[in-house]
Amino acid sequence: MRGLWARWRGRRGKRGARRLDPGLRARVRAAYAEGRPIPEALARQAALAGDREGMTVYGIGLGNRGAYPEALHWLGKAVAAGDLTALVVLGTLHLDLGDPAEAERHFRKAADRGHPGARIALRRLRARRNGAGH
Repeated sequence: MRGLWARWRGRRGKRGARRLDPGLRARVRAAYAEGRPIPEALARQAALAGDREGMTVYGIGLGNRGAYPEALHWLGKAVAAGDLTALVVLGTLHLDLGDPAEAERHFRKAADRGHPGARIALRRLRARRNGAGH
């Protein structure tokens, strides 16, 4: 008999991104890869289906329109699902919200895992903190 956690993970996996319409999945992947927005309703649908790139795209859209608590929630879910780009976006959002220490923490985590954009963001943040530029 499987444990509760294993059963939940099994059900979640079956209900997750596999349930997402292939056309929508392709649009989300393209938006994610190219850094362009898609309609919020479509991004929300992908995020609710458990698609980690959908969660990131939806979180970015929410942050762009100023819905910061919701953006933090969805980006946090994307990070928990293993999305390194969501970590960088989360760091950027914290920086925009005036919390450079939290931003640095997220950038460092992503940089430690090999994200090149996070390394650049971390260097810029440290240079700005030390008065070496913008």
